[in-house]
Amino acid sequence: MSEAQQPPRRTLLWIGLGGVAVAMILGLLAPHDGAVWRAPSVLRERVAVALSAAGYSGLDIQMSGQHARLSGIVEDEADIASARQAALQAAGAGGPWAGGITSVDVSQVQVGAFERPYAWSVRRQDDRVTLAGVVPSESAKTALMNAAAQAFPTAQAVDEMRIAGGAPSPLFADMARDAVRLLAGLRNGEARIVDSQIVFIGDGDQAGVDAIRRRFGEPPAPFRSRLAVTIDGLDVENPELQGLNLSSGDAGTCERAFDRLMERNVINFASGSAAIDPSSRQVLNALASVALRCDRFSLEVAGHTDNQGGRELNIELSRARADAVAAYLAAQGVARSRLTARGYGPDRPRSSNATPAGQAANRRIEFYVSS
Repeated sequence: MSEAQQPPRRTLLWIGLGGVAVAMILGLLAPHDGAVWRAPSVLRERVAVALSAAGYSGLDIQMSGQHARLSGIVEDEADIASARQAALQAAGAGGPWAGGITSVDVSQVQVGAFERPYAWSVRRQDDRVTLAGVVPSESAKTALMNAAAQAFPTAQAVDEMRIAGGAPSPLFADMARDAVRLLAGLRNGEARIVDSQIVFIGDGDQAGVDAIRRRFGEPPAPFRSRLAVTIDGLDVENPELQGLNLSSGDAGTCERAFDRLMERNVINFASGSAAIDPSSRQVLNALASVALRCDRFSLEVAGHTDNQGGRELNIELSRARADAVAAYLAAQGVARSRLTARGYGPDRPRSSNATPAGQAANRRIEFYVSS
């Protein structure tokens, strides 16, 4: 190309600068953590991690760009400044190019009481939806009532919530709001969050139950879930329970459900110990689902042994094993106040202890349900 045909240097300069600008804009908008459109959600996640690591997991977080607003309860006045500093340093130095948090508003963080266990629930019954228990902040409470009004437009939303510190994660209000929304997909039921355990109980169609499983089948840490939901009245995971209406049945119906699960299953323990063998986890999870669907009743977990060894030692062992099973059920969201553990040792044999088979049959856990 001749010198006359070459573009002027000024034109090349503007083309180059234009290319740089386009690259910068694409870099900000591209799908990575520094993208403008993603920054608030990414920063919120980082603030949540930082607050949890610093011991302030019970605080709510709201983001406006790179500005964070915290709300909730802490135990001491000094904790307010510490939480602010943890949030401010959650994602680097801040600024429009460096990313990170530029400012933190802690005006809605207060010193107050903590509650253990940290329990919240939403229950749907006929034309009434009741939200009860503890929430981290006034803003969380308002958001949950708004979510209930949107999810159940024809129902009466009843607020029985109170504010307290001690939530297990900054995501607590998010989990509760999604629980309200997804409960609307069931015909009846209840969702609970007790510390980090999320529980759904109820009945719905396939689509409603699938939506719950997609959201809460594997919830974010530190949360765990137990989904005791049926599809059109059928418990697809436990076919031996078909024909038993656990949502409205009496105590006898619920006890028959436990009996059916235990007809072909055994809860195994380490020899001479109350340590539950991992092989029993599947049957324990099925038992937890029954206990959740029947926890309007009282449940006795009864431990039994054979007659080998001293009676007092067997009484103690059977009680320890019953305690271990009751603790497992409680960890899955069953109300601890409705659980009782008792050890009967060798006093109630089901078979003769004259044979090894009879002794094995007598080493068992049983479940007694009462109003």
